Parts: sequence; C-alpha cells; structure tokens
Amino acid sequence: MNFKNGIRGETFLSLAALILALFSSACGGGSSQPGIPPGPQSRSISVVLSPLSTSVVLGGTAAVSATVSNDGAHAGVAWSCTPTSACGLFSPPSTGSGMATLYTAPALVPTGGQVTVTAKSVTDNSKSASSTLMVTDSASQVLFEVLPPPTIQRSQTVNVSASVSHDTAGVSWSCSPAGACGTFSPASTGNEVATTYTAPVSAPSGTAIIITATSVTDSGKSASAGTLISAMASNATLTGQYVFFLTSQTGNRGTASLLGSISLNGDGTVAGGIADIISPENLDLQDQILPTSANPQSNTSSYTMDTTGNGTMKLRTASGQQLGFSFVLTSGAHALLTEIDGNPGSGTMDLQQFPDRGFNVSQLSGGFSFTMTGTAKVNAATKVSFGGVFTADGIGNLTSGTLDINTAGPISTSPFSGSYSAPDSNGRGTLQLGGGRSFTYYVISPKALRLFEADNLNLMGGSAYAQGGSVIFLGDNYFYQHSGWSSAGRAITAGEFLITEGESDISAGISDSNAGGSPANPKSAINVSGSYDSSGFATGSLTLGDAGGSSTFNLYVVDRNVNILDPNASPTGFFFGGGNALMLHTDANVNGTGVMIRNTNPGFSPFLGNNALQMTNAITTSTTNEVDLTGFVGADGVARFFGLADYDQSDSSNPVAVLGASVTGSFFADTLNQRRAIGSITIPTPSAAGAYPFISAANPSFNVAYYRINSSQTFVLQTDTSASTTGFVIQQVLP
Repeated sequence: MNFKNGIRGETFLSLAALILALFSSACGGGSSQPGIPPGPQSRSISVVLSPLSTSVVLGGTAAVSATVSNDGAHAGVAWSCTPTSACGLFSPPSTGSGMATLYTAPALVPTGGQVTVTAKSVTDNSKSASSTLMVTDSASQVLFEVLPPPTIQRSQTVNVSASVSHDTAGVSWSCSPAGACGTFSPASTGNEVATTYTAPVSAPSGTAIIITATSVTDSGKSASAGTLISAMASNATLTGQYVFFLTSQTGNRGTASLLGSISLNGDGTVAGGIADIISPENLDLQDQILPTSANPQSNTSSYTMDTTGNGTMKLRTASGQQLGFSFVLTSGAHALLTEIDGNPGSGTMDLQQFPDRGFNVSQLSGGFSFTMTGTAKVNAATKVSFGGVFTADGIGNLTSGTLDINTAGPISTSPFSGSYSAPDSNGRGTLQLGGGRSFTYYVISPKALRLFEADNLNLMGGSAYAQGGSVIFLGDNYFYQHSGWSSAGRAITAGEFLITEGESDISAGISDSNAGGSPANPKSAINVSGSYDSSGFATGSLTLGDAGGSSTFNLYVVDRNVNILDPNASPTGFFFGGGNALMLHTDANVNGTGVMIRNTNPGFSPFLGNNALQMTNAITTSTTNEVDLTGFVGADGVARFFGLADYDQSDSSNPVAVLGASVTGSFFADTLNQRRAIGSITIPTPSAAGAYPFISAANPSFNVAYYRINSSQTFVLQTDTSASTTGFVIQQVLP
C-alpha cells in the first residue's frame, strides 16, 4: 500500500465512523428502535452527580446528591463506591432525585488516595454517574470539640474548645466582626483544652458572632462556628395586645380559620380579648375571651413561657370554648402558633400597633392587596380561594376594589366599591364590599390586616397588606411558595427563580413539590420556567412551569417595606427594593394561594442561633387528617439543628397533643442552586404517648428542601413519599 492509498483508507474509516455515530444518534443512542425517532416516553434516563466536596479526611463525611432525568418512576439512585470494601459507607444507601446522602470515608487511606463514588439509577441500572473524592490523612484538620451555644447574651461567658488532628501545637482563637465580637482567655489553647469566650458588652440583639479556631502549625487550616446575640425570654416578653390568626386545612372542624385579639399582661395572665371561629361545624363570632381569674388553671385564660421563648397558652371564652396553643417567639412582637386542643391548626400571633388614643379609622388608608382561602358555606367540600385589591380613603370609604374567586373552575372577577367601619378597642372592624359581601378585619398595623368573610356566602380567612406605591417586578431573585387543593389532594410547591429587569421571561429557577397523602407524590429539583406580565400598577400575572406542574397566577403587589411573614419586623436586612406579591391560582389544576418575595442576597447562609420551626401536614383520604407542629431549634451555623417540638393531630382516637418531642435536622447547601439546601428532619417517637404520624417509628426521618429567603426566613418542604409537609424556619431575635 502506498502513502496515497493509506490516506484513502484512513479517510474511508473516518467516514464510516462518522456515519455510524450519526446513525446511533438518530436512534437515540440505542434506546429506540432503528429508524424511529425517540418520543417523550422513550427518552433515555440520565444521571447527573453533584459532589458537594472534592476531598474528605479519614472517617470524615461529605454530602453528595444526584439528579435523575426522564425517570417516570421517580425511583432515584442507589449509591456505591470503589475500591470495594475499602471505600466507606453511605447513609442512606439510596435517595430520591436531588436528595443528599452522607458519605463517610474509610478509616484507612485507600490505594491511590481516592475513592470513586457512583450514583446508579434504580429504574435503569445501566445509567449512572461517578465522581472521585480524595481521602487524606490531614495533619492539621481543625474540629470543634465544644461548640458555642446557638445564642448568647451580652457579656455572657462560655467555654469552647477545638483540636487539630496529628498536631500537638493546638489552636489560636479569633472572632468576627473584628473589634466588636468579644474576647478569649487564653487566646491560644492546646488540643481539646477549653478557652473562655466572653460576648461583647453592647452588641445589638441579632448580631451574628463567628468564632474561629485556627491551627497554630498551619494557619491555612481552621474551623468556624456561629452564635447569635439574643436576650432570654420570660412571660414579660409578651406584653400588650396581639392579633392571633390560625388556619386548619383538614382538621376535625373542617377547613377553618380562627382569628382574634388578646391582651397579655406580661406576667402570665390575660386581660381579655375576643375570638372568631369560622368553620363548617362551628361559626362562633365575637366570643369574648375571659380574663385570668381565680378558677383552677384548666378553667381560666393564662399563658406561660420559658427562657427560650417556647410556651403554651390557654384561652377560655364566654361561650365555653377552651382553646389551647403552643407557641415559639421569633421576637417580642411575633410568634408562631399551633393549636393543641384536638382541633389542630397553624398560624401566627402579632403585636398590634395603634396610636396613643387607640385604634381609629385613619389606620386604613391607601391601597391594599389580599388573599384568602376556605370553603363554600353550603358545601364544605367546595374549596374556595380569593385574591384582590381595594383602596381605603382613611375616613370609611372603599374604592377601586376587585375580588377574584377560584372555585376550581373559571375565575370570576367582580369590581366593587363600599365602606368600612372604624376598628373597635380590639382593632376589629368590618369591610362592606357591596353585593351583600362583607369581611371582618383585625388591625396589626396600618400596613397589615387579618381578615375573614363575615357573610353567608363562604367560610374564608386570610390577610391584607399595604401596596405602598411599590411595583411587582424588578430584576432579581424571587422566592415563592404556593399551596392549595388539586385532584390528588393537598398540593404544595416552593422554589426560586430569576427575573432579568426589562424582560418578560423568568429563568435560572429550581423548585420542589409534593402532593396527595400517604404515600405522597414528591418531585425534587425541577427547573422553573415561565413568563410574567406587570402591565398593571397594583396587579400582574404569572405563568409558571415548575415541580408542581403548569400554573397561572394573579399577582397582587405588597409594599416593599412589608415583611409578609412577619408584619412587625423591620425590612432592614430582609428586603432590598420592591417586588413582593401575593399569589392566586387562576387555573383549574390547583385551587389555592401563595406568596412571592424578592431578595438580592446571593448564596445560602447557614442557619444560625435559635429558630422557630413550623410545619403542617394535611392529607385527604377516606378520613381527612392533619398534623400541625411548632418547635424551637438551635442551629450550629454549620449543618445541624436540634431542639423540641409540640404537635397535634386531628385524630379522635388519640386527641392528646404531644409536647416536648425531640427534633433534629440537617442541611447541606445545594452547590448547583445557591439559595436551596437539602437535608432531613427527624422526630423520634417520644416517651409519652404519640408519635409524628406517617413517619415510621423505626425510621422517624423525612427528607426536606430548604429555600433560604434571607438570613432569617426559610421555606421548608418535604420531598419524600411518607407525607406532604410544608412550613417555615424563622430565626429568633429577642429584645
């Protein structure tokens, strides 16, 4: 063969290889029949591995996750590693798509100094993804032996200690913010030798302190942990007049709302108040809350709270209602509530703001947006959702009103004008919308109201917030959570996405959803797409394709300076600019509402300090059921939190609430999605009767996704099949 012929031969082979490659591609890589283009159901499953670390020390841990595409069975992945028998362990050994497993490195460095971690599709074992992790015998890995507490008081002293592996020189201590974070005595210690840390004298409550131990031998190796400056709570922390608002999705009373105003004396006693219960089984309006009296404790109104801000409250009304609540303070002006009297519900309690001379009609002035949920009065099985806007003139007139109603069919829209009454001494008044429809409101502040429908048409409860001249859309990241009723039962979705200013499309989003009962139907780490229209000043519309499916929404603007999740909180550090909105589903797929919150802070900031945890699980089976939980958890600022929780279930066979159940949790930042984290929450069976329903006593953990709205507020959503739970984690800052 001459040189020329050789070139021809090589060219022929290259062309043959190219033709073969094109043929293989056209046939879907061998997954489809020859000559038939692959359809949507024949797309090949693919696995993408997301290592959250590149190296790990002997016996150390690293979180890894994998996302499975085109897997209709949602079976997730099974985890393995090589070299076999010398590469470590996984907990759990299999996970759902997007969920993390905790890899533990072996006790000895394997040959080659690395292991290969593999995630293999459970549905199609031929599809997998692998990544390598270096396993090192570090001579200067720094670990805390005694962590600082989640919160600390000004001038308080605590012991902290750390160690450096394979190094006897010990650590040096420092903290931030420099010059205002406190002192250490001594400034350097040997391994596992404690130093005394003294908190600063005058740091404002809510200040985050980061404590760092650095290897003396290798200053490039260190470990950090955080603590938060916060006061201790007592009964005196709750002093004043508060609005309480709770909703029950499926409880014994049916879909229900409980609203009212209560005056607390700061010493565990109640001065009085008023309550409204709106439900298919119980319509109890303007029921007087009786003040604390000399009656036995079980027959009088009172409250008690420990130093962590965790407490209980009992209310007795003139009609004989005896209501019980568990609560956790996030501040002296805001608490998360769970009803624990056999009719569970979840909600909030907020300090009411009023002028020196009391509430007056001028507190309602300007534009307001509102959403409400509930049922039709004549048929509790018919779910109803409201959204709308109105303008109050400060003297008793309503104008420019619009009421949008979703009853799982075509949206009805009704313009209205009307009037409103001045709030009474409880901050309670009425809104007359025209057409025989009326709402009752409770004032939290001139920018926030709690509402319920007070006519004979529907049984509804919700909130209204000032518009304040804000606009809905500005370019930035937005967090959202929406929930409601679908054909599968209760449906919940949380996520975040990016809006580029000047464009109508949304991008770079991620979301999680869950629906139904037990088993639930979770979908994790699903990309978000869609578009928006903000042609109106006070309203807009949104189309989303996310983990919950395809949905359309009406949007109602909320003042950029209003914290939707805590109306009394300062916006400083929470929101920067406009963009907040209330959401109303306008399609037939889901009947419900939601919130959309703008935030410009990048990244997932770890949970720090003490936090209030609130979760609700509502399912519909042959017998409707609901569990509501409120807990107090301290976070280490690294990857764990721990604490206690109270919960109640709408179960007539076991009506006793569980108090003081242990709660632990984990969180690992999602490196592919900056503001999302994944982890788990564990609530083992307490020694007292009862356990968290739908969670196995042998495996009392469920997987969750966290969406970090800001450094203080987080959406939480369950991402496995044991139940469909949603809620919040909100940082506690006591005065």
